[in-house]
Amino acid sequence: MTRAICIHGHFYQPPRFDPWLEDVLPEGSAAPDHDWNARICRECYTPMAHARRLDGSGLLIEALNAYAWVSFNFGPTLLAWMERHAPDTYQRILAADNASRHRLGYGNALAQVYHHAIMPLAPRLDKELEVAWAIQDFQHRFGRAPQGMWLAETAVDLDTLDVLAAAGIQFTILAPRQAKAVRLPGEAEFHPVDEGSLPVHQPYLVQTPGGHSISVFFYHGPVSQAVAFERLLQNGEAFWQRLTAGLEAGLRAIATDGESYGHHFPFGEMALAYVIEQARNGRDGVELTNFAAYLAAHPPTAEALIHENSSWSCVHGVERWRSHCGCTTGEHPDWDQEWRRPLRRALNYLKYYVDDHYFSAMARLGAHPGSILKEYGRVLCGAEDLEGLLRRHGIADPKDQVQAARLLAMQRCSLASFASCAWFFDDLARIEPLNGLTWARRALDLLAATGGPDVEAGMVRILADAHANRPGAGSGADLWEHEVTPRRPKMEELALYLSLDGGIHSGARATWPGLELHVAGHEHDTVQIHYSWPRTLERGTLALTALTLARTTPHRHRLALSRILETQSEESLFQESLQQAMRLGAVLGPFDLGQRRFETNILFLAPGLAWAWITQAIAMTGERVLALRELLAANPEIRALIERRAEAQAVRLTHGLPAQEQALVDLVSRARELGLQCAWWEAQNRILEHPQRGRMQEVCQHLSIRATA
Repeated sequence: MTRAICIHGHFYQPPRFDPWLEDVLPEGSAAPDHDWNARICRECYTPMAHARRLDGSGLLIEALNAYAWVSFNFGPTLLAWMERHAPDTYQRILAADNASRHRLGYGNALAQVYHHAIMPLAPRLDKELEVAWAIQDFQHRFGRAPQGMWLAETAVDLDTLDVLAAAGIQFTILAPRQAKAVRLPGEAEFHPVDEGSLPVHQPYLVQTPGGHSISVFFYHGPVSQAVAFERLLQNGEAFWQRLTAGLEAGLRAIATDGESYGHHFPFGEMALAYVIEQARNGRDGVELTNFAAYLAAHPPTAEALIHENSSWSCVHGVERWRSHCGCTTGEHPDWDQEWRRPLRRALNYLKYYVDDHYFSAMARLGAHPGSILKEYGRVLCGAEDLEGLLRRHGIADPKDQVQAARLLAMQRCSLASFASCAWFFDDLARIEPLNGLTWARRALDLLAATGGPDVEAGMVRILADAHANRPGAGSGADLWEHEVTPRRPKMEELALYLSLDGGIHSGARATWPGLELHVAGHEHDTVQIHYSWPRTLERGTLALTALTLARTTPHRHRLALSRILETQSEESLFQESLQQAMRLGAVLGPFDLGQRRFETNILFLAPGLAWAWITQAIAMTGERVLALRELLAANPEIRALIERRAEAQAVRLTHGLPAQEQALVDLVSRARELGLQCAWWEAQNRILEHPQRGRMQEVCQHLSIRATA
């Protein structure tokens, strides 16, 4: 009989996009990375696409694409970010699904409800939109219809399952404690089960109130818990033993946050790579599969009843997202979460007026409100042009198109405010609730802009009942006034992106997915700026005076602007240092850290000297190399700058292999002589996949790679 394992990773990040610019602004807490998406991508998503295997002597022998071997889902908003900011990793994820389709006949990828909303707490319309947009996003990215869909926090009720089944989704995944009763083949009645007595080796059929049915897989609780919370990923062999222990027949599936593999547990993807290799080799007669392939080969013969309004991360059902239930993730167990209820009430209040206004206003434009809204997901993922969607639904007049685009964006922003993370943690003043409220701020503005009712005062009254735990943060109303509303970008603030070199010039541009700025020209002390908002089709020209720009103090964009300025300044200083090093390197006298009268000048020259020597542009005595090594060790910011450049140069050299092998060997050797701690990760990946790897013995030795595959 079949003995199969399925490892599922749920990959998702809270939506970090600015609702106006539609991109992620810098997050200081994620340093040294730009933001938390970038940091977790570096620590997890990209390593999963290049999961390393080592031989017995510690040499790298393979960087496999783990996504091709495990079941996975990615949040659509995360994939949208990745497509723009981590395209190589994004492409490997898509390729992995295609590879699994060729191997198993069915792809590894599952869809995920679009905004990670808690579905049992959403009205039917919102459930249908979350599912419809998720399917459209998935089809556009993976080139096929999804068989399965991941529910946020596995939160479920029968109405949600009915929406999934009606949309053509064949299965979903739940926690074992979400099963209420089962009826096995040959049994006349359902009998109660709990997470300890539920047979989880098979899929179950669940009947829905709308006359549909859907298959449900219940993951193996103990092993999933061990991966997520018991540090099982510290050892690949232990991981394999725990996965397969006691598996006699059927399927053993586990499910965890995908971030376990590298972010929560560094190098967790290597333990996963070990398990994948054991399964690829058929160890213990166990095969590695995915849910869709297993379901096709083993249709459900048993039925299940579920606990409605249940989830995998709240023992109280779905109370974590609407009440002070005691479930929290944070460092303050004495804090309460009474703020959860008024936060949800406030957002529900806004959504009521958004829906009411949307349907009446869109109908006046001549389009079917429900149909165009359900197809709007095609625009969000880039499968269809917004103006094309509007014309297809009979809205051709430019003014009407702007109105319709605003109405659709209003609905999207209101839905985005319900992402589950706004309630998940321990305080209203955290970034996640504030981000949710920021999406609500944008929705409220669009409600007003399209002629809807002014309901802000009513919403703020509800928020006044929500109180933050953080001392001095105040109520939800205070946060709305002092933290959320000031996030609205002002055009003069955004125009500063056009003047980072101290002046605004004709033709200067600043572009985000949600906004485009273009300097059209100057008239005396006034700058003409063309702007375009792609999501709402609003376009125009704004005249700003030099005095206005000079007096502008950025609010939320201060960090973003400072990061750009720092990057420009760093590059400028580096180039100047390099030029001086090239000019003075040959005549510079001895130096060391004890020579205080030279220290300032030497610190300025250090980046240029280090880089010029690493790239063999200048020669230095061994004594000077040692002194430079000590100087870099004492100045970690300078050392980090050179490390980043060395890593990037190594990648560039791999494009010319094997001809550039000696240059790469010299780069690595000299970097080590200077005590640099470079992460040669990307260069190693490229060498591991190089068709002539066996001919490059020396570079493989320097980068700890086994030359033969």
